Amino acid sequence: MKLKTKKRYILLILLFLIFFIITYESMANEENGENRVIPLGEVDSLKVTIKFGAGKLSLASGQEDVFEGNFQYDKSILKPNIQYKISGRTGTLTLSQSIKKDLNLAFPHRNIWNLKLPSGVPLQLYINTATYSGDIDLTNLQVENLYLTSGASKTNIVFSQPNFIDLKNINIKTGASTIKMLGLANANFNEMNFTGGAGSYTFDFSGELTKKSKVNINTGAAKIILKIPSNTGTKIIFRNFPASKLDIRGFIKIVL
Repeated sequence: MKLKTKKRYILLILLFLIFFIITYESMANEENGENRVIPLGEVDSLKVTIKFGAGKLSLASGQEDVFEGNFQYDKSILKPNIQYKISGRTGTLTLSQSIKKDLNLAFPHRNIWNLKLPSGVPLQLYINTATYSGDIDLTNLQVENLYLTSGASKTNIVFSQPNFIDLKNINIKTGASTIKMLGLANANFNEMNFTGGAGSYTFDFSGELTKKSKVNINTGAAKIILKIPSNTGTKIIFRNFPASKLDIRGFIKIVL
């Protein structure tokens, strides 16, 4: 009788060890990350589409004709879908994952993308995100169009040096967010349209302004900071904005 009892104990211990090993391996497999390097090939322009869930996104300039990406995630469902194809002389790079509202993930989870875009070709850049933190440094890139759509977020967009080509359009739509756009004169853009919810928005127009640019800002109950160099000719038109919330210094008011 004692021998049978011992055998049962040993069997239970073995089953527990097997279960523990399987569980550990399953958890270990969730700790994922990958690096991707994609040569562009013979292209004259590149369309980049980024669909990013909740997490941290960093974007900067890289090699002339190569895309590089480091992707860190701790859930297999966050594994990015990466596709690249060439049509004619245009490359199309798509980086996507499920946006947070499509998932059932409890916080916290690890989801970090570090992307380096090629500096040698004109870029059409489309970014669609959920609630995230972003550092988007567009210095030393050839940005032709920039489209950003985000949920509640914290984002820094930087042009530390003049954009290499004319930037036709900047279009940004965001929820309740904190967004800082720095070095906007360096962006060399024709028109910027910004739509935001309640939040805090800083538009810093420092840099080298080489042409006339138009800016449209439409927000909810938000704090808006405009930083415009004193030697830059500027006309600001306010519509449906409470005069009591205006703090304008260094400008001459003209009543139309």
